[in-house]
Amino acid sequence: MAINPTVSVETHDMRFTADNALELVRAYDVVVDCSDNFRTKFLINDAAVLSRRPAVFASVYQYEGQLQVYKPEPAHACLRCLWPDATLDGVVGNCAEAGVLGPVPGTVGTLQALLTLKILLGLPGQLGGELLLLDFMSFSNVKLKAPRRGACIAPACALIHAIAREDSDIEIALPSLAAASERRLEVIDIRTAEEVAAQPAEVRHIAMPILLAHPELLSPAGRYVLVCASGKRSLATARELRKRGLSVHSLAGGLQALKPDHR
Repeated sequence: MAINPTVSVETHDMRFTADNALELVRAYDVVVDCSDNFRTKFLINDAAVLSRRPAVFASVYQYEGQLQVYKPEPAHACLRCLWPDATLDGVVGNCAEAGVLGPVPGTVGTLQALLTLKILLGLPGQLGGELLLLDFMSFSNVKLKAPRRGACIAPACALIHAIAREDSDIEIALPSLAAASERRLEVIDIRTAEEVAAQPAEVRHIAMPILLAHPELLSPAGRYVLVCASGKRSLATARELRKRGLSVHSLAGGLQALKPDHR
């Protein structure tokens, strides 16, 4: 602020959700995605499309980065033009699991800032209908065509008509795994076999990929709470299984939120 005294910073001490996404995005000229999970990225995307606001997206994985710009114009595709259904968090590796070098997100973030300034100042080179892929191991880059879906007529979208609301009771907090039985819930541990071996839990174990591929392993008449290390994978899995009519919850915060003697 001392360097740029004319800059005004507004903060919002709240979680970005389906309930406030449109209100927040509509209040600004450009939205910049700095999230680390797919659900938030697609929520930002959908809110930007419905609010007709430009958005600058970025993703990193180990030594690679990706940049994309959405604007409510015919040349600009949104995330759902390329991936109609949001990727489930936990299905693919994330930075916490696969690792990332600090300069990679730093460099990608700087490019995001550059793209944002280009939008605000009307400068050329705003990645219209393109994905910029960066490989920091070889210092190579490539641009891929990312056209808008033929069914979409700018600025409208053929797939996005409203912000999807989250089931209010999908995440539940428990003082212990034993407390699940008091609520007539069966605990399903969806961690990998390696995680379970390193930190055993005396509950039924079905790894996330197996459960998603074979939801019939759970009874339609049963009531379940899914657990993983941090609650991210169990939440993503619970969302998917609810689409298939199963009564499932996710343990908020995962096993790390429980005291060691309560796991």
